[in-house]
Amino acid sequence: MNILTMLQNLDGLTSTEARLTEYILKNPLEFISISPKEIPTKVFVSLPTVYRLIHKLGLNGINDFKLELKSALRNESEALVKNVNFPIDPLASVNEILLRLKDVYEYTIADTLETAIPATLFQVSELMASCSAIDVYAFAGNIFFADNFKFQMQEIGVNVNVPHVDYMQKLTAGNSDSTHLSIVISFAGRANASEMLCKILKDRRSPIVLIASTQNKTLTRYAKHVIYMSSYEDHYQKISSFSTRMTLLYILDTLYAVYFSRHYRDNVQKKLKTYELLHGFDTRILRDNQRTKPNP
Repeated sequence: MNILTMLQNLDGLTSTEARLTEYILKNPLEFISISPKEIPTKVFVSLPTVYRLIHKLGLNGINDFKLELKSALRNESEALVKNVNFPIDPLASVNEILLRLKDVYEYTIADTLETAIPATLFQVSELMASCSAIDVYAFAGNIFFADNFKFQMQEIGVNVNVPHVDYMQKLTAGNSDSTHLSIVISFAGRANASEMLCKILKDRRSPIVLIASTQNKTLTRYAKHVIYMSSYEDHYQKISSFSTRMTLLYILDTLYAVYFSRHYRDNVQKKLKTYELLHGFDTRILRDNQRTKPNP
């Protein structure tokens, strides 16, 4: 996770630390260029405030912090896409559209990978394996990606519940308990329904895995684990949710793959057996071929 993302996600800041953070996020180049002595007059915060913020980021001093800022800005400037929200020019050819969308997808994957915490993904897979039920709460277009995740899990014999309408989401949340794993997908947490569901789930003691952008400050306090989506796409001002769809698909596919890998050979056999039952063809040859392959 780069330093800009870490700044966006810092909690428990004092009012002066929050003012300093806002200034740095809006004026990173200016902050890099000024000396420590100039900070109090430029930003109207004391040097001890600067050092407290730096220590909360796990860094030792202002120079280290400035180096991290430079690195984050350099990575952003080298991004394939200059404007994720409007990647297509008005007069773009079909070939140019193909290439620009490819750039959006590649940039989104790289950015999602940058914020990924492997330990969190592993811990979530442990919860998935130990819970009695997995309930996924998604809204609008994200429901289709939740349904795809449900389909993948059902192919290996794991039932996932994806309630669609508002009433069924509330009913499912109200009937959950500490043995239910609740996965809540909410890019920015702006929908009233998402916080209401989190409050119900918290009251029911259901562990919550929140899949959200780094802009989502509202729901993180309810979550046991947070998995971050790529956050550079604006929630409203954009051509379409190209980046948001890609980052969510990448995260859900990763959760499925991490869970699948826990019992890799057993899950392969389950899939093949299911195909045999559903389609009536002989998968023994495929199973035999699978047995001869070395362990992944």
